[in-house]
Amino acid sequence: MSLVVTHSQNAEWQTVYERSGTLETSRYQPTIDYCKQLAGASKMITYTTFGKSPQGRDLPMLIVDRDGLTTPEAIHASGRTLLLMEACIHAGECEGKDAGLMLIRDMILGGKANINPVEKESPPATKLLDNVSILFIPIFNVDGHERFGPFNRINQNGPTEMGWRTNANNLNLNRDFLKADTPEMQAWLQMFNKWMPDFFIDSHTTDGADYQYTLTYDIEKSENQYSGTVNWINEKFIPNMTSRVEKDGYFVAPYINLK
Repeated sequence: MSLVVTHSQNAEWQTVYERSGTLETSRYQPTIDYCKQLAGASKMITYTTFGKSPQGRDLPMLIVDRDGLTTPEAIHASGRTLLLMEACIHAGECEGKDAGLMLIRDMILGGKANINPVEKESPPATKLLDNVSILFIPIFNVDGHERFGPFNRINQNGPTEMGWRTNANNLNLNRDFLKADTPEMQAWLQMFNKWMPDFFIDSHTTDGADYQYTLTYDIEKSENQYSGTVNWINEKFIPNMTSRVEKDGYFVAPYINLK
C-alpha cells in the first residue's frame, strides 16, 4: 500500500488560503515570500518587480516560461502567446491572487511538491506552458491590500479579512488606465508597453451577488474596435472558452450587472 501525500498534508507548498481551510487570504509579505519560494524552486519562474507604490512597496510580478526566458524579446521570438494575469487591482477582491499562486505552483511543480491530491509521483502540468508564457501580478494595489479588515467587502462571502478598494491616495486603480494619475498605473503602463502581452486577464470578485456560475467574464465584443477582432471574439474565442470550461463541469456566463 502506497502513501498518497495530498496538498492538505504538505504545509511547505500550501498557500495561506489552503492552510486556513479556504477562509483566509495572504497578506502582502507572505505573498511575496511565496512568489520567491516558487522562483527558487524552478528555473521556469522568475520573480521581479515593475515599480513602487506611494507607500514604498514593490509591485511584484512572476515571469513563467518553460525555457526560463525573462525578456519580452525572447518570449515573443519563441512564438509562444504571452498572457498577463493580474489580481488585486481591487485589493478586497483577492481570489485571483490565491488561485493564481496555486495554478502556477501546480503547473510547475505538480507531484514534486506533493500537492497533487491524486498521485504523489504525477508529473507537473508543464504542458500548459507549451504554447503560453505567463506574467502574473498577484497584487497590483499593494497599499490598499495592506489596509486589511473584516468589513472592507461586507457583502462578500469571505475571506475573513481583506484589503481596501482604493490605493494609499484614495484613487481607484481600475479607473486610472487612461488618466494614469497614480504611480502604480504609470509603472503598469510602462510594464505593459515593454512586454506587449497578447492577452490580459484582470480578475475581480462579486460583491455579494448570488448566482450559480463559477465564473463570469466581461470582454469587449462590440463594434467599438476593429471588426476582425470583434468577429474573432464572438465566433471563436468565447464559444471555445466556454465549451472547454463547461466540459470540465464549471459553468460560465457573461458578467451580470445588477439593477
